[in-house]
Amino acid sequence: MKKKILRQYLEIKSLEDIKETIKPENSYLVELIDSGDFQLNKFFYKQIGKKYNWIDRLVWKDKNWIDYISNKNLLTYVLKQKKNLGGYFELIIHN
Repeated sequence: MKKKILRQYLEIKSLEDIKETIKPENSYLVELIDSGDFQLNKFFYKQIGKKYNWIDRLVWKDKNWIDYISNKNLLTYVLKQKKNLGGYFELIIHN
């Protein structure tokens, strides 16, 4: 059975392109984390990715994950509501 998957990316080419938005309530926080532990990236990828058909990294061994998060151009952010984890996103800086 074939399933059509739409993949979208956010690309910011200029800071002038960013539009101001309403700030969410104070109980939400987006926080840069130290990606020294690949398990968090792996956990979010698997859990959040289920809904969106993220499958390309499911075959990765722990070494693949360690290599991935060791990239100095990878930044991992988590979304928290109070102390509860709500999501994550990764930014890869291309120079």
